[in-house]
Amino acid sequence: MSLFQLLKKYIILYASFFKASLVADLEFRFNFVILIIGELIWYGTQLILYEVLYLHTSSLAGWNLSEMRVFIFLALFVDSIYMILWDPNFIKFAEDLRRGNIDMLLTKPVNEIFMLTSQKLSISHLPCFFITGSGLIWALSQIPDFTWWRILWLLIMVPAGLSVIFCGRFMLNATSILFERADFLQYVWHSVFKLGLRPDGIYGTVGQGVLRYVLIFILPFAMVASIPARFLIEPLNTVYLAWGIIMPCLLIFITKKYWAFCVKHYSSASS
Repeated sequence: MSLFQLLKKYIILYASFFKASLVADLEFRFNFVILIIGELIWYGTQLILYEVLYLHTSSLAGWNLSEMRVFIFLALFVDSIYMILWDPNFIKFAEDLRRGNIDMLLTKPVNEIFMLTSQKLSISHLPCFFITGSGLIWALSQIPDFTWWRILWLLIMVPAGLSVIFCGRFMLNATSILFERADFLQYVWHSVFKLGLRPDGIYGTVGQGVLRYVLIFILPFAMVASIPARFLIEPLNTVYLAWGIIMPCLLIFITKKYWAFCVKHYSSASS
C-alpha cells in the first residue's frame, strides 16, 4: 500500500469516527448543551483566576497581565484540542480493558494506537476550541508591536505540546495492562497535567530552578503552553526550538516501544 493510499485510509476512518461521534453527541441534545456550558464554565474559571491574581500584582513569573493572557488562552486552546481528539478514548480505556473490548481492536488491520485513541471525538468541546482560539488572537493583539508572523511558531510548538499530553496519557493507560486495576493512574495524570497549565516561570526558584528544567526536558509539561507562549512574546530561544522538534519524535518512539512491551504482557479478558 502506497503512502497516499495509507493516508486516504486513515482519513476515511477518521471522518467516519467524527460522524459517529457527532450523531452520538447530538442524540441527547440537552445533555450536549449542558456539557458545553460546563466546559465553558471551567475554562472561564481558569481565566478569572489569573485576572484576580493580577489585581494584587503587576507581574507573575516575569509576565505582565497582557502576556499572561497569551499564555492562559494558549494553554486552554491546546487543552481544547486534546479534549476533542483524545480525552474520551483515554477515559474509557481502563473499562474497555477490563471488559475485553480491546481484544478485537488488536486484531484489526489498522494501527492499534490509532484505533484505541481515535474512535470517539468530543464534539462538545468544539465551541471551546473556537472561543479559546479567538481569545488567543485577541490577547496577542493587546501586546504592543506584536509581530504577527511569530504565530507561525505555533505550527511547531502546539503539536509538540500535544505530543506531551498524548504520549504521557497513553503510556499511563498502557500501564494499566500490567495491573488488574490501575484507576490511581488517572489521578496521577490529572495531578501532573496541572503543571502544564501553569507558567513555567513560577517554578524558577524551586530547587534553584531545577524543577523548571525538569518540566521542560524530563517531564516536559512546560512544553504544553509555557514554552510555546515564550515563542510568541519573547526573543527566539534556539534550544527550545530544537527541543520542540526533537522531543515529539523521541516521545513517539518511546511510546511505541512501551506499548509493544505492555502488549506482550496483555491477557485477554476472556482468557
